[in-house]
Amino acid sequence: MNALPAPGQRWLTGVFLACGLVLMYGIFRPTPPPELFEQSDKFMHLLAFAALTLSGRAALTRLSALPFWSLFLMLGPALEVAQHWFQPGRVFSIEDAIANIAGTLLAAAFWWLWRRWRSARA
Repeated sequence: MNALPAPGQRWLTGVFLACGLVLMYGIFRPTPPPELFEQSDKFMHLLAFAALTLSGRAALTRLSALPFWSLFLMLGPALEVAQHWFQPGRVFSIEDAIANIAGTLLAAAFWWLWRRWRSARA
């Protein structure tokens, strides 16, 4: 797959950085976000990691697949562990770590389907 022209690549990098900032704010804020519905925090973890991973894959096209997917699969649990180091009032949640991994896997499935669809059209 060809890389996007420079303006398109810069836009994707900006989206990726914005997703990263929003995710970091949500994870490292002093108190958890308010619960909108039962288990809404797990849903938000899943969506945030799906958005971060998908935008990251689109922005970081020069990084080969194995290192990229490995890094993002490890990032979810690692950020949950780091959360307590930066905000002692927050604790590690295995459910949040699983939701983070699930978001990355959802992004991987979407990326795979999108690439198959594009190659079928070519």
